[in-house]
Amino acid sequence: MNVQRTFWTLPFAAVFLITTIASAADPVAPIQLRYTMPPGETNAYTFTVTQQGESGKETMRGTLIVRTRMEGNSLTVSFKGMLHQKMTPGSPMMMGYRPGGSLNLSAYLGYNFGPAPESREMVIDETGHILRLSGDSVLPAPLGSLLGSFLIRVPPTPTAGWEQEAPVFLLDEPLLAGPVIAFQPAYGPVPYYPGRGPQATLSAREKISVKVTEATAETVTLQRESVVESLLRTGNEPRLGGSSKTTVVLERAGGWPRLVEIESKIAALTDNVSRRSLLTLKWELLQGAEREAALKPPPPRPVEIPATDTTKLLADLESDNQVTRQTAARELALSGRTLKPTPELLAVAVKMTSDREDTVRQAGQVLLANYGTREHLPLLLRALKEADDASTRMAVARGLGRLQDPRAAEPLAELLASGQSDQSSFYRRESTVAEALIKIGPPAEGAVLALLKEKHTETRILACNVLKQIGSKKSLSALKELTANPVKELSEAAAEAVRSIQGRSKAD
Repeated sequence: MNVQRTFWTLPFAAVFLITTIASAADPVAPIQLRYTMPPGETNAYTFTVTQQGESGKETMRGTLIVRTRMEGNSLTVSFKGMLHQKMTPGSPMMMGYRPGGSLNLSAYLGYNFGPAPESREMVIDETGHILRLSGDSVLPAPLGSLLGSFLIRVPPTPTAGWEQEAPVFLLDEPLLAGPVIAFQPAYGPVPYYPGRGPQATLSAREKISVKVTEATAETVTLQRESVVESLLRTGNEPRLGGSSKTTVVLERAGGWPRLVEIESKIAALTDNVSRRSLLTLKWELLQGAEREAALKPPPPRPVEIPATDTTKLLADLESDNQVTRQTAARELALSGRTLKPTPELLAVAVKMTSDREDTVRQAGQVLLANYGTREHLPLLLRALKEADDASTRMAVARGLGRLQDPRAAEPLAELLASGQSDQSSFYRRESTVAEALIKIGPPAEGAVLALLKEKHTETRILACNVLKQIGSKKSLSALKELTANPVKELSEAAAEAVRSIQGRSKAD
């Protein structure tokens, strides 16, 4: 049993609860707690974590989408979403670590440092034991970690409460956080530099007490209290100590939590740092219209350029003044506003694609990408190859995906194979070009299948992701071969594509 994982996880779990028959005189009957959320379910939660310290009050807030699926005999719970910093009026800006000061919450969570993982997930057994953890983020002690706050490891037998005491390991100064397993040095907010000591960990003891305080036909309420103290002391005081009180309300039928509220206190005392903080964490299940809005957010309403303004901008493109022409081109294509694709506008856009001035030429290419028809495909394919900057290439790729013309499959696949940094992110597994190929659909399968023989691993992973969406039986042989590849990310991507194609084949 991994002690770290077991005792630095806090209650937030979706558990299916089966009440054991007990005497009617018992205030709360022993309850069998099990993690048996049905696979394929999706829910949305608001997540808020607040830190109040000597430097002021700071809050990180966002909406996280939580999905479940089966992985063998184990349950996989995945999280998607971003948290955003919300500064309280009157509080000073927290610019990261400084001697004597506290880290800001964004530094703990790491959302401002490098790309966020496409999916944060953990694989658990029916008692909540974490079998696999990916993409977790550390939270200030004694809160634990982002994914760790999703569940509590429960006893194997029916219970109305339990107590535990065990060692845990925390990050020492400058982070003063935990648990160690959630820390990701590659994206850590406090990189090593000459003069700063290497990152260290603290050994500590944690005591927890959990009680089932209420059980109704619909919900079960748990109250959890915990105390943690480092074994290392500064004088007569622990170097790091904290306590927390948690209230959890769990649905018995659906197996999802309705509410989790945690209040924590932390005190740190080192040779040169003394600070105290109040920490709160809250997960709240969205329901009804709020849930639907979170799962299917409406697209932003486009702002359309009025016809009178369009006429003036088109006239400005004929100006002898270069600045006037550049400004008009940016307003037409690069401002984020929409236009009515009239024949006149498309004719001007075609002319702009051969302009000598870079801004005007790029604007013409973007206009054709946004509003052009299949008649303009040759110009778009030329722009895909010759565009001067990454943003224009990506706009053209999106346009080709919008047109869904099979003739664009080979050029898009070639661009995907070029491995340019603007095509994809190794960490996010996302690509505008891959999305365009998916929109073209089955006619693009042959071009994408050829990418599985490319040298670069990232190209082959992206190809697997596209084939997962559009592939057929003719791709299975090559994909199955890649499932034995020693590169874990590639073999997993190939295996997912195989499962998806086989699932579609059975449905057909």
